[in-house]
Amino acid sequence: MSQEQLALAADVDRSYISEIELAKNSASIDILEQIALALDVAPKELFNERG
Repeated sequence: MSQEQLALAADVDRSYISEIELAKNSASIDILEQIALALDVAPKELFNERG
């Protein structure tokens, strides 16, 4: 999923998604919940490290 698609699905600006991804901005709990919903994952999954 692209940043643009995620932003649209989460109802946030694409540049905001980019800033979160680059750690230039922090997301509120509400925004994290919107992003998790858009990704069809539980909010806690956004905090799992992978690699």
